[in-house]
Amino acid sequence: MNISFSNVEYSKHGREWIVGDDLSVVSKADLRWYYFLGRLSISVSGKEMGPPWGWVPLFDAFCCIQQVMIFAQGGDALGRIDFTENDEFISFEFEGDDLRVTPTYMEGQLFCSVADFVTAGSEFIRDELSTRVDAHPSLARNPSVRSLAMEVGLRLPGDSSEIS
Repeated sequence: MNISFSNVEYSKHGREWIVGDDLSVVSKADLRWYYFLGRLSISVSGKEMGPPWGWVPLFDAFCCIQQVMIFAQGGDALGRIDFTENDEFISFEFEGDDLRVTPTYMEGQLFCSVADFVTAGSEFIRDELSTRVDAHPSLARNPSVRSLAMEVGLRLPGDSSEIS
């Protein structure tokens, strides 16, 4: 499984483009809904299952993917990735030791192992969060971002302790 995020023309509508916006004080809800818009790609064995539109808020994707990771590992969480301002989603259901991945916006389904999804989800969050912090250093001081980084084992600038 591979999960990635890319900027598209619509990306320039995210609030991070507002001059002088200090991202260290942006609320978790605002980060989740209004910042860092782009195209989310989710593929299994080369088959793309990500949404066909390019205005997915990155932090919302982080939150949903984290919830699916918890669900996949037997935790009490929703096994689905929802999308902002529409009724579409990607459903994750157990099929033996695997996850059946079914989007509402296209026909078909894919299967991946729980381990593959958890690994892909963690790597996606670490890589994309690191990229955003490099481009917007004030994000590293945001408490919500710091918490998310700690959950996936990413050390941000200014961390005083090691993350294991």
